[in-house]
Amino acid sequence: MAKILEFAFDIACPYAYLASIQIEDVALRCGAKLIWTPVLLGALYGLSKAPQGKSGSAIDMMPKAKQKFIVSDLVVQGEHIGAPIIYNNKHPIQTVAALRLILSTPVELQPSIIHELYKAYWVDNVDVSDDQVLKAIAKNHKVSFCSINEESVKLQLHHNTERLADMGAFGLPCFIVNGRFYWGQDRLFLVERALGRSLAKPRRILRSKDTGMFHTLVFYHDFSSPWSFLASLQVAAIVHETQATLIYKPFLVGALFKSIGTPIEPMKELTMSKASYARQDMVDWSDYLGSNFKFPSVFPIYSVLALRVALCNTEVTDTIYHAAWVQDKRISERFVLSEVLKEAGFDADLLLEQAESKEIKNQLRENTAEAISLGACGAPTFQVLDPNGQHVALVWGQDRLNIVADMLSGWRPKSGIHNEAMIYMKLEMNNAVSKL
Repeated sequence: MAKILEFAFDIACPYAYLASIQIEDVALRCGAKLIWTPVLLGALYGLSKAPQGKSGSAIDMMPKAKQKFIVSDLVVQGEHIGAPIIYNNKHPIQTVAALRLILSTPVELQPSIIHELYKAYWVDNVDVSDDQVLKAIAKNHKVSFCSINEESVKLQLHHNTERLADMGAFGLPCFIVNGRFYWGQDRLFLVERALGRSLAKPRRILRSKDTGMFHTLVFYHDFSSPWSFLASLQVAAIVHETQATLIYKPFLVGALFKSIGTPIEPMKELTMSKASYARQDMVDWSDYLGSNFKFPSVFPIYSVLALRVALCNTEVTDTIYHAAWVQDKRISERFVLSEVLKEAGFDADLLLEQAESKEIKNQLRENTAEAISLGACGAPTFQVLDPNGQHVALVWGQDRLNIVADMLSGWRPKSGIHNEAMIYMKLEMNNAVSKL
């Protein structure tokens, strides 16, 4: 049976642009037939009841600290895959006509016209809603521009969008394999695994060489975070490979959320479709990492005492994560935490006594304040320090540990800082104008 890889995208989505640069190689490696499926992102937002509505952008709903991280992440991911990206002054631009142009193009010509449209939007800063721009692109590919007004083309775009929404999708890019979708260009390795490449891993571009000069990885984490748990399964191998020094920094992510204006329980604020996918994504990562992940029956987890214990002895970290996210043990309860520690061979009474000391309580507050001052927006957060102890980058999310590993091996984004500043400045200007 032939393998099919369907790529759902909108020209207005920067992450779909990054995916478009990689997707043909993914299909080739997997021996899959690639189907390009234009979708209206705004309409998908409306159908999935996204809080930003049909005409907004997902970033509009984020606190400033998270917006800055998203901008930085976009720039870094672009450089990591070798994709130039310049924030379009007019973003978000209406792409209905551009997507109809793709659908009215013969299938064999669609990839080339899609790449030209993406370049126009995300590299050349062109307004792809302008008919003259689209007519020029159509002419370059010897395609009739008039065909975009055919009723069959309009209906196909509508059908594509509704079908994706019916599958539970809420954003782009999406990749459909064997009847289910994967969301995000950073999940392409999962797509490859679903297509039979069982050894596929997140993208790496640099491997560490023994230069005698080693980096440091500071791991800000909270036992209440499932993503911190997934990160905890990976950091030891990464620092071993890169010969980096690992520093654990337990902190209170709830206090961070309160400080930056994020809901204390972000999962509760997600739309039904996005919350459902988040749960599935956790399982996907757990399967990839070989863990028997189990979402706790009592959530959120009150992690203060456990974090204090981890400050007393970092060696308990993996034990506590395993108890909370595999064994479904209520580590917020003192007696349960004590039993978990004893079963793992730790002196539970001593650790729990030390955890009540003023010094340890202050240390947890200091770690939390430190994470806030650095600009963190969630857990896990990773700070990469160079061999001289100087700050290299702050990275958010366990799904960016491949990039963290490359940074620990010496990789640096070349134009990142300038490009991030320009994108964020334009984003601020767009937000200000939209509120006038």
